[in-house]
Amino acid sequence: MDIGNLYAEGYRQGAPPPGFIDAAAIDGSICSESKCDNCGHQGMDYKPFLRDNPHSYRAFAVCPECGEGFEF
Repeated sequence: MDIGNLYAEGYRQGAPPPGFIDAAAIDGSICSESKCDNCGHQGMDYKPFLRDNPHSYRAFAVCPECGEGFEF
């Protein structure tokens, strides 16, 4: 996964703060239960990114085996 473009767009690695719903906990759980479409590895890593202005949150699942990643 190439994160260089995310940094260029003003994103930094980090999860949103817990609020009414805990997006980081939910998204992390989804990743840990997901299977890589590329190599079949069970259990993806949760990679969250935030941008402050304008506010934006992007979540990625990244395979620890092959490095394949996708935004969800």
